[in-house]
Amino acid sequence: MKRYLTSALLLISGMAFSQKESNVIRFSPVGVNEVGTTVGLSYEKHLAKNPKLSLVFPLQVVFRQHERNWDDDYQSSPAYFYFTPGFKFYPGSLERPVKYAIGSNLVLGSGDRYYYNSTQSNPDGSWSTYYDRANNTRVGVMVVNYVNFDISRTFTMGINLGFGLLYVDKSKFKPNDIGGTVQLSTNFGFKF
Repeated sequence: MKRYLTSALLLISGMAFSQKESNVIRFSPVGVNEVGTTVGLSYEKHLAKNPKLSLVFPLQVVFRQHERNWDDDYQSSPAYFYFTPGFKFYPGSLERPVKYAIGSNLVLGSGDRYYYNSTQSNPDGSWSTYYDRANNTRVGVMVVNYVNFDISRTFTMGINLGFGLLYVDKSKFKPNDIGGTVQLSTNFGFKF
C-alpha cells in the first residue's frame, strides 16, 4: 500500500509541476557580467512541435562600474544595454520541478563610456586629464546554462550562468578587441 501511495504522490506532484504553459516572462532583479551589475527582463516561448526547445529574448540594463581615475565630470551615462536572443534545450523531463537547460545566445551590447584622451600641463604646474565620450559596441556569442525551479504551476525561479566570446568590442576611440564575456543572474517569472 505504501508503494502505491508513494507512486500516486509522485504522479500528482509531477502533474502539479508539469510544463503545460508555453510562455514564460522572467524578471532578473540582480546579475553581473564583465561590464557591471545587471537588471533584466526576458520572454521565453516553448515551441509547439518540440516543447523541449524554446526561444528566449532577454534584455538587460548593465550598470557599469566607474574606473578609479574618473571624477564627477566623467561619471554620467554608465548604463549599457544588452539584448541576448537565443534558444534553450531541455535534455531532461519537463515534468520535474527542477529543470536544467543549455542554450546558445547572440550577444548584442551597446553603451557610452569615456576613453582617455590626453594629459596636459597647466600654467600653475598642475596636470589635467581629458576624456572623450563614445559609444562602445559589443557583438558575440555565448553558451548559457539554466537551472529553473518551478515553485508552483505558474511561478518559477532560476539561475543562469553563461560564458562566451565577443568578436566585436570597439568604439570611435578604441580599436576592435576580441575578448570574453560572462553572465550570472537570478530570476523569477510567471508561466502562461
